[in-house]
Amino acid sequence: MRARAAAGLLIVVAVPAALVAGLGALWAAAAASGNRYVALTVAAPALAGVAWGLCRLALRRVAGSRVRRWVPIAVAGAELAAVAVPLAGLLFGGPPPRPMAAGPGTRYWDLPTGSRIAYTRTPAEGERADTPVILVHGGPGAPDAEPSPLAPALAAAGFDVYAYHQVGAGLSGRLSDVGGYTVARHVADLDAVRAAIGADRVVLAGVSWGGQLVAAYLAAHPDRVARAVVASPGTMWSPAFPDNRHLTASGLRDQNSALWDRHPRLLLAAALVEVAGPRAAHALLPGEAMDGEFESLVGDLDMRAGCPGRPLREPPSGSGFWANVMTARDAGRMADPRPALRRVAVPVLVLRGSCDYLAPEVAREYADVLPNAAFRAIDGSGHDIAHDRPAEYRELVTAFLRGDPNAR
Repeated sequence: MRARAAAGLLIVVAVPAALVAGLGALWAAAAASGNRYVALTVAAPALAGVAWGLCRLALRRVAGSRVRRWVPIAVAGAELAAVAVPLAGLLFGGPPPRPMAAGPGTRYWDLPTGSRIAYTRTPAEGERADTPVILVHGGPGAPDAEPSPLAPALAAAGFDVYAYHQVGAGLSGRLSDVGGYTVARHVADLDAVRAAIGADRVVLAGVSWGGQLVAAYLAAHPDRVARAVVASPGTMWSPAFPDNRHLTASGLRDQNSALWDRHPRLLLAAALVEVAGPRAAHALLPGEAMDGEFESLVGDLDMRAGCPGRPLREPPSGSGFWANVMTARDAGRMADPRPALRRVAVPVLVLRGSCDYLAPEVAREYADVLPNAAFRAIDGSGHDIAHDRPAEYRELVTAFLRGDPNAR
């Protein structure tokens, strides 16, 4: 009787023990090799071996030498299959990414930071202004699928305009070590872009996360910025808005619905970063496995959460999941830039749509912290001001960069 009880306990223990052994081998092999196929090759026999060994021991305690060899093998195979099916769905499922096509005007910089950066230049018309404009896209890792209405408008006003894809997104290069996606790296890349243009000072126009990057750049290099525009900016310092306080109530509902109901794989990937570490997580879920999922999430989000009339948008393309998740992770750990920003005298225009899914306090903080900032609310616009209110957006930004006091 005791032998049967002990055997039953061993069989029960075999399931979690084999799972722990298999996952441990999977993570260790992924971290060591950086290759998910190698990791799976190592993990499968580890899981099956532990299940087989414990089941064989349990059955021998009951049946002695009479136990048939195929029984523990069948048990191990069944457990391996039970784990393999959902694991394959996690690692290999999901929508494919939409590649971003290079246009005829696409050029590349190989920056001293090690980043290969794709960009386009819209040359100034007529008399050229002294300071070129650099457009800083959002995300992180979400380049614009549609051309910005600012580029032709500002070029017509005499500004050279440069739009670049941040490292890890769009047509720019990806990092083999995803731990390199940090706010400091993006700041260094942006300064290297300025140097590649050959400008002592530039104008920065950031959208969403691009506003947060502009703030980080201003804190580090205020003397290299003539003016700045931040439209629907992300949090100036992420830890100041814990527990999703950076979202409006409707924005939070929309985000939770998209993540939990339609894209739980993204939550699992972010959890895997914390449990197994970035290297192992990236090996198991490389960009080609996750970029399409991230693009699908961005396409599902309502950029006017809480307001009627959701506008049609171009499907996202060229997104970089790992640039997004690792940069956001780093932003939650970086030092507070606000003490430095309180000493920055650069003129800054802060724009926020009345229907933005980000809380009003997020954009308002830019105007409160930066001593030479002006805040303008855009009625009826959501997060994407450039496409919700393109004419007003162009006019406000152009007037501000020309130094028109009425634009402030």
